[in-house]
Amino acid sequence: IRPDGLIVQDLGVARICRRHFPGLELHASTQLVAHNLEGVLALRELGFRRVVLARELSMEEIVAIARRCGDTELEVFVHGALCYSISGLCLFGAMEQGRSGNRGRCPYCCRQPYADAGGGKTLAFSMKDLRLGEDVRKLVDAGVASLKIEGRMKSALYVASVTRYYRQILGAGEAMTGATDRGRQVTVADLETVFSRRTTELYFHGRQTTGASASPVDPTSLGHLGAEIGVVKRITKDREGRDWLRLHTVRGLEKHDGLQFEAMVDGRHVGMGVVGLRQAISRRPVFAVNAGDDVEVLLPTSAAAKGGRDLAALLKPGMRVYCSMSNAVKRMFPAPSFRPGDCAGDIAVDVAVTLEKNEVVASARVAGRSLPFVESRIACDLQPAKSPEKTYEGVKKAFSKLGGTDYRLGGLTVGDAGRLFAPMSLLNDLRRDLVERLDAAREKAMNERTAAAVAREPSAAPPARRLRTLKLRPDQTVPAGAWDEMIVAIDVGAKEADLEDLSARLPSASVRLALPVYTTEPDFSRLRTAVKRLLRAGFTRWEASDLATLRMLGALGVADLTADWTLYAFNTHALAEFSERGVQRFVASPENGRENLRLLAESGHDIEFLSQQSTPLFVSLTRPAARPADLAVFRRDGLWVTTRPVPRTFAVPEGASCRIDLSWDPPAAPAGEEDWTGC
Repeated sequence: IRPDGLIVQDLGVARICRRHFPGLELHASTQLVAHNLEGVLALRELGFRRVVLARELSMEEIVAIARRCGDTELEVFVHGALCYSISGLCLFGAMEQGRSGNRGRCPYCCRQPYADAGGGKTLAFSMKDLRLGEDVRKLVDAGVASLKIEGRMKSALYVASVTRYYRQILGAGEAMTGATDRGRQVTVADLETVFSRRTTELYFHGRQTTGASASPVDPTSLGHLGAEIGVVKRITKDREGRDWLRLHTVRGLEKHDGLQFEAMVDGRHVGMGVVGLRQAISRRPVFAVNAGDDVEVLLPTSAAAKGGRDLAALLKPGMRVYCSMSNAVKRMFPAPSFRPGDCAGDIAVDVAVTLEKNEVVASARVAGRSLPFVESRIACDLQPAKSPEKTYEGVKKAFSKLGGTDYRLGGLTVGDAGRLFAPMSLLNDLRRDLVERLDAAREKAMNERTAAAVAREPSAAPPARRLRTLKLRPDQTVPAGAWDEMIVAIDVGAKEADLEDLSARLPSASVRLALPVYTTEPDFSRLRTAVKRLLRAGFTRWEASDLATLRMLGALGVADLTADWTLYAFNTHALAEFSERGVQRFVASPENGRENLRLLAESGHDIEFLSQQSTPLFVSLTRPAARPADLAVFRRDGLWVTTRPVPRTFAVPEGASCRIDLSWDPPAAPAGEEDWTGC
């Protein structure tokens, strides 16, 4: 395939690529939560050429990172669906449905309706779509190398229209202009006919916005809406008793386009296809109308409408009307047609063909690759050629027919000392057999290389003893029990006096300080200053929660260093990578299944396994639109945390160290309802 780059979240995979596939350029996924300069520099040291920044960053933060990240390329999201949770910190799907968004199997928990305190339903976490539009020029001027459009589950039409829209903005689409549908400029309204939720620029301009209109959450609508084209004027009936919707359209419309309306049923906008269209004044049936026309659209009968809905009863004067599918936009992007056989592969193969009286032999070697030489033979009875000067061209024609395979013909030599004639059917059979042998040889070589790459790292020395640890916030009460170590989660404003007071309440345990999982670029220097101050105060044991804090602690000379579960060490390769960077002990992620927990326990690495935790389902910079009745939502370290009110318990592998993590527990006195006004 020879990709330009490989987007990676798992640092074990990155380690394998660096060691065994050094030609692959590594791009750090947004799941690695790079949200400040320190995180970007940490990823550069891990071999990443490009870093996809967290979606939540402001333009100011992006500029600050771009100025100081050297030759590391930055990639920024500019358009598409938004996750409610910070990417890489969403455990809702994994913990509630067994489908991890961090493993590419997101069940879209943030798009689900939740019961609110009043007994109704709310889309508390459903985000608007990101659309930066003209602001992408600022990113280019800041030195951002790549603009990222989210769309892996979208249609080809979505990809074509959105990419052309941004090419136009950047000045790369000038050649696309013209008089035809295919050549005209793509507008925002065109994009909205393909796919559109309500849109936001998220925190691109900062986080100082308040109020419902500024919130990036859309608690009332879900899914595709369309481009607004007018409002319902009235519903009329003709002599046959059919219902017609009258509106003044600001957009051209034609039969077989799609419409949606402001009216909703079961939380979704109602819609229909245009099957009848006429001018409002003359009542003359037409196939298409222009922008600015007063038109009437035939409404389907209840029997024909989706779900048996009576649209004439649902639609009221003043309700907005949207074009949710435009054939005119579709015509701008005609789907190309091709046959796989017309497309040669990109692997050049040098072929040698020898014609003998009793057999034909073909051999092949992949040019420039360390793959085995393959050979194919077919027994035959060749006769002298009438036109031996045409033999070479005949062989070349047969072995050039490589469409639908991974190969293309490179060099060709033909040995024909006897000046023999080889039928085309024989040469075609020889080519097919040679391709099968090439495929088999490549697969065998790939399997061998892959087996060597993914072999487990050598087992580490087993931990010296089994630990029982407790993690909590400074404001929490220490439960009774014998603890080998107490881990205290601090933020940028941590004070020595508060920590010393907490230490005094548990003098028999060692105290370790844990850094926050998300620290904004402006706050990171404050965090570094606080850590230096606490180091001077005698706190020498530390826990990193992300790559940025891991790098900072290493640079400050911290020797006693552990890594929390948010660093995601799921395999021995990732564990070995972190070990080489000074991590002595790890906390296994609550996402792990039973089998992987067993394998981690047998790895020899010093790992703590959670036995109790109010596992955060969402960790977000965005306040939800409401607090669902069966979930706990609270603020921690400037983040909005969503979890279950009752902690989870986990099975710990026999003989392994265990941790009780209280740091994600909801506060004893949750925020009052007044804190949710204005959401």
